[in-house]
Amino acid sequence: MPSTLDLLTALIDGSTSRSEEREVLDILRSAPAAELDEAMEKLDTVELFDSVDNRLIGRDHRDDLVQLLAYERRDDLGLHAQASIIRGMQEGHTDEVMEAAIRDILLSHAGNDLSHLKNTINLAKGRHDLEGLVFSDVDDEGIREEILAHFAASSSLDGERQAKALSDIDDTALAKIHEDRYPKGSVIPGVLEFYEALDLGPRDEPISRGDLTFVTARPSDALGLMKGHSRETLTKAGLADMSIMTGSIFNLATHDSMAAKKVENIDHYAKLYPEYDLVFIGDSGQGDIAVGEAIVEAHGDVVRAVFIHDVVAMAPAEREKLAAKNIWVVDTYVGAAAKAHELGLVSPAGVKRVLAETNRLLDEMAWETPEQEQTIRSLVQRDAAAAGL
Repeated sequence: MPSTLDLLTALIDGSTSRSEEREVLDILRSAPAAELDEAMEKLDTVELFDSVDNRLIGRDHRDDLVQLLAYERRDDLGLHAQASIIRGMQEGHTDEVMEAAIRDILLSHAGNDLSHLKNTINLAKGRHDLEGLVFSDVDDEGIREEILAHFAASSSLDGERQAKALSDIDDTALAKIHEDRYPKGSVIPGVLEFYEALDLGPRDEPISRGDLTFVTARPSDALGLMKGHSRETLTKAGLADMSIMTGSIFNLATHDSMAAKKVENIDHYAKLYPEYDLVFIGDSGQGDIAVGEAIVEAHGDVVRAVFIHDVVAMAPAEREKLAAKNIWVVDTYVGAAAKAHELGLVSPAGVKRVLAETNRLLDEMAWETPEQEQTIRSLVQRDAAAAGL
């Protein structure tokens, strides 16, 4: 006997007739709850909504589909299945019926469940993540405001607040432009382990995982970071399920315009996740200090720290001025992890793991000159000693 998933997959493969659309609806209406939940979690819901149409003459089958999944059988669906249904509605043309249904699914959840649903939506590949859903795919400003108001009033996590990490890529994670202390294109040693340490939190017992989002105007940069690293390494650092907030190509003209787009993205993020604190990781080469200053000013109550990876040899006096604003300029991610531990963001074991991973990668690095290697090893040893390691 074919499962609900098998039946639906076969029906929506290719173009569907009116009778096949009715059959899809009948299957969804009568499926046992467990089978329906499995089917909606695993099925290509984008194809499902594309395959069931509203018609000029006769029943509006797509509206019937929305009514059935978003309302009549919503309580039979788990969070992953509901996120999948939202994704099916948000890709392609999202009409007013779908926008209202997306709102009503989100408004039906609160507390931990709402946070987990948002995090699941945010793992979507491409631009259809949570930011894309709320600030792009939902066009109706009234519906958008209802969603954001609900997030503000009903988003909470049991226990202590957890921090989400927002990170730049160029010269923050990859030696690409100003960072010449490492071979060009290499991943900066310790950064992946630092992301993981932030993700695990001060006691290595996080409420949720995968709390890393790249804030970049160049989505290809994230692909560059992933290239050449095993899935195990990326998963460990929260990168296999990472989210990418990007800008348009028009934001690449100047450092100021790139910074402004990053600030806008982070403003969005603070509205989407009011239950989380924020940590921003950037570098000193392309406007990230201005980003840090702007978000501390706008969201200082939730910005736990800003870490700036120095690639331009900033003077001690400049560093001290920024430290007074909770913006910490670091030379290595060992130093960043040590400061994060002082601020209650990373566990002692997390700092040790960052040091161990940094040293391992330094040993494997294809250094361009002995002087290049010695410069970095001296900085790592200094930061490790300062942390008592």
